[in-house]
Amino acid sequence: MTSRDPLPRRRAVWYLVAAAAGVTAGALARLLFAVLPAPWDTLANTSALWGLVPFLVTAGFRVHGRAAAGVGAVGLLTMVSVWVLLAPQPAPPRILLLWGAVGVAAGALCGWAGALASSPLAGQRIVAAAIIGGLVLGEGLYGIVLIGGPQWWCEALAGAGFAVAWGVTLPERMRALGAAALVAAALFAAFLGYDAIPAG
Repeated sequence: MTSRDPLPRRRAVWYLVAAAAGVTAGALARLLFAVLPAPWDTLANTSALWGLVPFLVTAGFRVHGRAAAGVGAVGLLTMVSVWVLLAPQPAPPRILLLWGAVGVAAGALCGWAGALASSPLAGQRIVAAAIIGGLVLGEGLYGIVLIGGPQWWCEALAGAGFAVAWGVTLPERMRALGAAALVAAALFAAFLGYDAIPAG
């Protein structure tokens, strides 16, 4: 690698963009949470929808390889940090640790999915659609079954929409939707466990 190699500079830009997107999204989420009427304010505070930030950053900038996970983690962790800093009440250290760990892991996963979304290979695009679509769909189903409210139906429909959006052909879109449904079903128990940790 020579000093003229543009890759390190490009990676630095990716991380800066991810951090800026996280700051913007965190502030916007906090604003929407404050101004939206119930129950729609819930959509500003859903972990699955937050995963769209690292996904869209890595997909939009075509970040690939290990950098996609790092860029995704930075984007979501920055968003979580801004959300916490703008909170009217400080969160307990245990919750901060949990949110930080989940932010890094989920951000890396969604960032990796965003990298796959721009792949020329149909199989990789289906994996990307299954991850991001299944994540949003799974949380929507969780809300429909255990909480109730129209906002969860909207989130579930958005998850299905994200699943089919990355397909090129109709069969590919149907496969992506089916894969997202399987991921959503698997994540249903994970969301239950995630919510049980702060309450325990």
